[in-house]
Order: sequence, then structure tokens, then C-alpha cells
Amino acid sequence: MPPAAIDMIRENVEWLTPVAMVTKVQASFPEVSSAQVHRAWTQMSEIYWRRDEAQLLSAEKLLREYGDDVDLFTPTDIPEGVEMLCWGMKKIAGPLRGKVVEIGVDATYDTNSKHLELYSIMAEHEGAGFPISYLYLSTATSISQGKRKKALTAWAKCVRDTYGVFPKFTHVDKDMAEIGTLLETWNAKISLCWWHLRRAVRTRLSSGKLATTPYDAARARAEFSFIDLDFIPRGQEDRGEYEGGTHENVTPVAAASQGPGPPTIAPSGTQIRIPARDLGTQRPGSESDDDSDAGSGSDVDPDSDPVDGTETEGGTETDGGTSRTRSGRARKVPARFADAASPEAVTRAIRARAAAGKAGSKNTGTTASPPAEQEPEKKPRRFCPAEYRDAIINMMERHYCAHPLLPGYAHPSREGIKRWAVSQMYKFCVENDLPEVWAYLWENWYRATRWELWARSVHEEIPVLKTTMMLESHWRRIKHDFLHHFHMPRCDLVTWVLVAKMAPTYYRKLERLLVETGRYRELPCWRKDFKREWRKLEKRPITLPVNPAYKTDMKKGLCTCPAFAISRFLICKHVVQGYRRVPPVFFLEVKRQRTVPFWAHPSLRPAADGTGSTDADTTAMAGTDSDEDEPPRRAGHGGGGMSDFEDDDDDDDVVDTQKLEEDGQTFVEAMDDGIDTLIQFAEGLKYQRQFRDQRMLQALQREGASFLRLAKACLSKEKRSTRGTTPSTWDKSIGSAMFYRPRPPRREEMADGGEGGRAAE
Repeated sequence: MPPAAIDMIRENVEWLTPVAMVTKVQASFPEVSSAQVHRAWTQMSEIYWRRDEAQLLSAEKLLREYGDDVDLFTPTDIPEGVEMLCWGMKKIAGPLRGKVVEIGVDATYDTNSKHLELYSIMAEHEGAGFPISYLYLSTATSISQGKRKKALTAWAKCVRDTYGVFPKFTHVDKDMAEIGTLLETWNAKISLCWWHLRRAVRTRLSSGKLATTPYDAARARAEFSFIDLDFIPRGQEDRGEYEGGTHENVTPVAAASQGPGPPTIAPSGTQIRIPARDLGTQRPGSESDDDSDAGSGSDVDPDSDPVDGTETEGGTETDGGTSRTRSGRARKVPARFADAASPEAVTRAIRARAAAGKAGSKNTGTTASPPAEQEPEKKPRRFCPAEYRDAIINMMERHYCAHPLLPGYAHPSREGIKRWAVSQMYKFCVENDLPEVWAYLWENWYRATRWELWARSVHEEIPVLKTTMMLESHWRRIKHDFLHHFHMPRCDLVTWVLVAKMAPTYYRKLERLLVETGRYRELPCWRKDFKREWRKLEKRPITLPVNPAYKTDMKKGLCTCPAFAISRFLICKHVVQGYRRVPPVFFLEVKRQRTVPFWAHPSLRPAADGTGSTDADTTAMAGTDSDEDEPPRRAGHGGGGMSDFEDDDDDDDVVDTQKLEEDGQTFVEAMDDGIDTLIQFAEGLKYQRQFRDQRMLQALQREGASFLRLAKACLSKEKRSTRGTTPSTWDKSIGSAMFYRPRPPRREEMADGGEGGRAAE
């Protein structure tokens, strides 16, 4: 490489990423390749992060050098063989002490050459995420039971005790070791990430494997009496199919009808376990009817009547000749509509199967079963047909979002919501003959100790976050902005990136939120999405007459429509249009709360007619921020014309929060100050020409690009006016110069001057 290129890299190695360095170097030295720049950057940057040959020891020494920024933790009770290094972000966790209500925990992989897992705890503040601690962890060489959970718990307790972090909500994916850590460290509501939950369920429903999670019908029946003991999977169980791993306080119990057949001894002495077939005929080695306890009743819901069947002394026998032992083992294929749990469910199941039979799309078996030798060939069973998957996902989303604070959506109690959700999902599976799906959903999501992990209704408040996307975004930024330049970098390099490269961005972001710094402040990115959603709902028409089931409470900002509960921001068109027109400052200052009302701001005032503001006091309320040219909104509609916030999305990150008159300057004084500054700066630029410094030219082009575009647009507008053409108001090339008035041509100025001189004489 040319010596000048090497010097350029050395000067900027601490502040520029390799990608930015490539662009800068190749602008002056086109012959230099990107691989050369990356290699030189890595070698030159070692003085900043490499302290020892051993990677973790080097990372630990590096962290001690950043003692003003981080706290190096020394966890206790670490299992033997566990390798870990953890630290806290002092400049982030310190200012947030006592203000953290929600945290998220997640891990990422393939970030370093030692293949250590990288964990992070991020705190939510004003809708934004801030990393307060990191952990490197490897349990590959440890043989202790529960090694990962013990190590994570020791780390989490260090964070809790050092920074006083006591959140109400902890967000996590479905990893049971992380969940166990959060339960042991904090007395907080576990909230599974809805994105991970939905992906896990959709993946399983799309799978063709019939073997499902071991299902204990007796335990389900003990919790909800409407669950039928006979509605059980027909295939084999898969003891390894537990989402996130088997929960510690639940021992999976297989239903009696799912148990494998008795072992058969092969001539070689090896035991071969042959599973029982789901047929009405017996086979050698299986139980006979005489093995069941005589005189026992059928394990069915006592409140429901048998369907086309009669109770016998040894069990329940249907018209199809079906009999069941006391344990629930089927001797013949039962009538499919007898799997329901209550009279209402039976009726719905019969109607669904009858309708399907009329359409010729399903063999319902609503008549007596023919003899075994004449039984028609059955179609292969599928775990979950494609037409039911979206319905199940949407149903689970409603169950996830239901909460006692949202009236009219479900039962107004946490116990009632769970019963409603389980009943709705169970009846759907019964009506569509999905016993394997029901077993999977119950054992992984709806049974006790699993329901509490993802349902919002178990806590008295509603969290702001629904997912762990703040952590996923953090990992994506680390990998895409820095680590993708290297193949499995060292741990000390990754640590330097986290502490020296990523952390300053969060320091500045947090300071903008916590400290009033003057005219400008940086806003969280969620406010853009909130503003866009609010403006869209303002324009969405409301169908008249309004559904009488949709009731709005504008004092609390609530609505009983289904869209309100599943909304990310807990708003809907009925609520948005029930308020007066909000001013632009509303989107900059509104606060999200975790109980009713969910949004708090002085400008949120109910409209007199409940349809939105149509009077003039809204404009007075908005003050100087409102758009006088905006047409008034029509009653019952979302509003017409162009919104005053549709075209300023790019201005949300930097917002002027003070009024112009507070500067103490008139318009002329402020304009003269700007003109004097530009004239002096132009004279200074003329002086810079003699030095021919490319760096000054690049800085001017980079920092002054927007102003130069404005200047060119204004001058272009003058050139067009001299040719007698009037540019379009919406011409993109001069859109920024909309309020610039072109100067008159020079000959007109001379003529005006001559007339003025003669008049003066």
C-alpha cells in the first residue's frame, strides 16, 4: 500500500469502521483494495484492544482500563468448568437507577473465535433500549446439572445488586434457562416475545410430524372440567418436543392411550418396543378387555350426554361398536363426533363435520362404522392442515393481548380470560378434529406454568414492549456494522467494539432523553411509527351505523373493538377520531403509560360529538405549530386534505422545541445575522482555495450538502423566472425553495432605479 494510504488509515483507525475507511482511502488511492484496508485496519487497531494472548484474559485487562465506563463483575457460586466474563455499563445503568420498569434478556452466537455465547440485559426507557450489562459464557467443559441457569443467575444477581434494577416486566424468548434465571432473580412478570412465540407455533403447525408433545388428559381435565379425556392424539408421543425445554416444575406424563406396546424380546436378546396401532382389532401382546377394571365408569364429562351411545358397565359403547377401558385406551376407532367435551361443543362439531360431508371434502363417519373388512380407506392424517394455521395464530394473538383493563374483549378477570382462551382453542381443535394440535398447544402454551409466561392478563398492568426486538436490533447493529468485517474475531476485539464503539452512541442517546439540553432533542424512533399510525387512523372511515358492540370510553381512551386490543400502541380509529384534532407537539411529548389511560397529554381532549374536532378552538390550542391551510375535518370521517405531519418524517430526529420569539430577535434581525454569517464564511472559503486541501473540500461537501442543495434550488428558481417559465409548486427539484421569492431581472431593477431618481429630482 502507498505510505500515504497507510498514514490515512492510522489517523482514523480509532474512529472509523473498515467499511468507512475503504471509501475514504479509495477516494484518494483507487488502486487499494478493500481487503488491504481491512487487513491494515485490523493490524493497526490491535494497540487499542489486544492486551494478552489469552482472549478472555485480554478482554478482562481491557475492561479494567475502561474503569470509568464499566464495572467488572465477580459472580459467585459458579459451577465448575463454566467459563464466563461479565461487566456492567456504568454510564448507562447509573442514570437509569430506579427508572427501569422493563428489561430484556437475550443471547447471540458466532460472534467470536472462542464460540462463547454473548448475552445482554437491556433496559427500556421512553420506548428505547439501552444495554446495561454483557456476558461471555461457555458451559461446554462443565458437567454440573443446571450449569447454564446457575451461571446466568449469578450474572443477573450482580446486575440487580450493583445497579438496583428491579423491573416489573422481563422480556425473553422461550429459552427455559433464561426464564428460570429471571424467575429466581426478579419477582417480575415473564413476558415471552410475541415474535418468537408466533414463529415457534407457525413452524410447528407447518411441520408434517404427527408425533407430538406428551399429553396428560387427566391433568388437563383436572384444571378445566370441559376437557374430554377421550380427545387425545392418535399417534406416538415425542418426549423431546417441549418448546424451550422441559419446565423444571412439570413432569411430562403421557396419556394411557399413547403408551407404547409391551416389549418384545428378539432372538438376540435385544428389547424391541413395538408401538400400538390405532386400530380396532387386537394384536398379540396387547391388553384385552378383561384387563380393565370391571364395573368402572367412563372418564367423560358428567355434564355431557353420550352421543349416539350407551353407557356399559366396562366403559362407554357407541353405535360404532366402540368401547374404552377405564384407562381410556380405545378398542375400536371411535365415532369422531364423540370427542367433544360438552353438549355445545358436540353440536358444533357435528354441524362442522356434516357441512364438510355435504361438500364432499371429508369422510365424517356420521353413520355406523361398517365392518372392519369393508372399512373405506382413510386419507393420511396431517398434523395441522394449512387452512387452519392462520386461524390458530390469530386466535393465540387475541389470547396473548387480552387483559382485564380492556373491557368487552374478554372476561374482566385473569381467571376468566384463561378459561375463555382455553375453551376457545379447545373447541376449535375439537370441531376440526385436531387432537395432535391440541396436545401441542396445551402442553406448551396453555397449561399451568406455561400460560403465565406469555399471557398479558396475569399482571395488573400492560407492558410497553411486546417483543425483544430492541435486543435483536442491538445484535444486528453489532454484526452488520462491525463484526461482519471479520471472520470470528477475538473476544477482546468484540469487547472493544461494545465498549468503545457502540456505547458512546447510547451515552448520547440517553443524555438527550434525561437532560434538557436546549433547543434540540433526539426522539426515540417509535414516535415516528406512532405518528404514522395515528394519522392513518384519523383518515380511516368509520362504517355507519357503528357496531353496537363497539363502545368507546374517551376519558380512559378505551374501545371494545377487536383492533384496539391487538394494536401495538393500543389505539384504534374509534378512539383516535373520538379526540379533538391533536397539534404536532403531541407526537413529541405524549407519554405511554402501562395502565388506563394508556396515553397522557394535555391536548388529548374528547370531541363534543365523539367524532373529532370540527370547531376553531383546536387551531387556537395548537398555536403556532398548526397548519392554517389545512382543511377542517368532517364529522364522522378521519379528516380530509393533507395532514400537517405527513411530509416531515425526516425532521423527527431533531426537533426545535422552543418558539422563535424566545430568542429575543425580530425576523429582520435573525435574517441579517444569517446573511452576515454566510458572507463572512464565503470570504473565508475564498481564502482556503490557495491551500488546495481536499479534506476541507470534503468537509464542506459533506456537512454543507443540504445547504448547498437549498442554495442551488433557490438560484435555479431565479433562472427559470428570467426565462418566463413558472415552475410547478410540487416540482421536487425546487421543493425546498418553495418560500423563496426570485429577485427581479437586472434591467427591471435599473428601470425602477431610474424612475425613482427622476421622482426624487
